[in-house]
Amino acid sequence: MHEPSSDSPDLQRPFPDRRKSDALRQWFNIRRHPWVVSSEIAFLILLLGGGIRRWNASVIVLQADGKAKTMRVHVKTVGQVLAKEKIKVGPEDLCLPPASSPIEPHMTIKVVRVTQLSQTRVEKSAPKMTEHIRFSANLRPVLVEKGVIRETTEKVHTTLHDGEAVDERIISTKTVKHPIYRLTLLNNKGFPEKSYDLTKCRVFHLRSTGYFVGEKTVPSDTTYLGFKLRRGLVAVDPKVIPLGSRLYVKGYGYAYAADTGSAIKGLRIDLAVKDKYEEAKFNRYNVPVYVLEKAKGW
Repeated sequence: MHEPSSDSPDLQRPFPDRRKSDALRQWFNIRRHPWVVSSEIAFLILLLGGGIRRWNASVIVLQADGKAKTMRVHVKTVGQVLAKEKIKVGPEDLCLPPASSPIEPHMTIKVVRVTQLSQTRVEKSAPKMTEHIRFSANLRPVLVEKGVIRETTEKVHTTLHDGEAVDERIISTKTVKHPIYRLTLLNNKGFPEKSYDLTKCRVFHLRSTGYFVGEKTVPSDTTYLGFKLRRGLVAVDPKVIPLGSRLYVKGYGYAYAADTGSAIKGLRIDLAVKDKYEEAKFNRYNVPVYVLEKAKGW
């Protein structure tokens, strides 16, 4: 019988690694174990169920409080979406569509914040002047104006959606006419220098007389404050009207309280005039005298 030599190729081929074969055989047996198969089946079911659930999710757009959000939802109604996102809808707010509406793919849910605002609105018309009188004979030129201005007061109720007015209702309207009665001091070029609202000035009703330089009862041509007597300077009782006060005497014009007199006591005023003819025009009349302000000069 022929025996193979040590140089034969069959003797040089290595034996297979039994340890690797045993490991593969063991892994195959574990993989075939019922518990492993059950786990794989359960994993596949969960994976498939998640995919189906994601496939069934609806894509919607949620708009609320100035923000827009695109999202996938698995709930059934609009109200459930708002509850999930913790968005509260006030009793006057609007939800479009309503909270009970079913979710539909690619729908837009919008929450509108509704605010009710009540306010009072005042509008004034342009002044309507009815009288313009310019005086230039007394001390400095002045302009006296009369007129009216209409003031309308409205009580308004406004509804706002997300801060923008969508409805406005006028609850009530009241119109009042305010008189305009003002005196404006003019400079030498005729431009306004200062205005006084005669409706807000203190007014006296004084008994008037007239006096002029050369009259027997006028002892001097210089006033108590040291001014040369001229038309526009008047004598008053300092206890009633302080000396140095700017005045407006209706019918006489602009005046400056610069003098006193022994007979000028209480509600009396003595108006400097040009002559005896003009004196008679102002003697013993009750005239309104408006106190404008106290000043160092006219």
